[in-house]
Amino acid sequence: MGGSRSACYCRAVQAQFASEFDRMLDRARELLGAADDGVLGEAHAAVNQALTLCPDSVDGWLVKCQVASATGDDIAALAAVEMAQHRAPERAECLYWRGAVLGDLGRHREALRAIEAAFCTVTDDDQWMLEDLYYEKAVILEALGLHGAAVATCESGLRLCPGSALLRAALVPAERARVRSSLTVLRGGQG
Repeated sequence: MGGSRSACYCRAVQAQFASEFDRMLDRARELLGAADDGVLGEAHAAVNQALTLCPDSVDGWLVKCQVASATGDDIAALAAVEMAQHRAPERAECLYWRGAVLGDLGRHREALRAIEAAFCTVTDDDQWMLEDLYYEKAVILEALGLHGAAVATCESGLRLCPGSALLRAALVPAERARVRSSLTVLRGGQG
């Protein structure tokens, strides 16, 4: 009888930790989504508390990455996304965030490799992130001076996400840069 009571108690404690973890992680997401820099410290505290309860949570590390990125701490964001990727190396969302953070750090070639790897691992459940993947890839290609490739990426993304205002907005500067670079070539490199 004592063994079954102990097992019930353990399940109850685990359920309490799980629900507290979910509550803290949801709170961090809510604060992050508020688009108010004044609450990012509270979001940081909430995600840290969640990770204290469940340090192996990939979602927890991804939220920590997003909070750190929102506060401009790209090094902490990279460390958090690497913790997530260590736990789920083939998860498209981990690869996406790694690429985004590496891009923010100016490590564009590494960022492009991570984004390309994310495209290769997208599942049916990841379709929601295609718009962001195409956008991030276009931004990285633009930063690398590959304007034609950035335009082609936006166009490919718009075929899959035709209503994307994000990709349409990215297409305009990429197209302008592509035209400018072709004019430079036509003029013999004279600007």
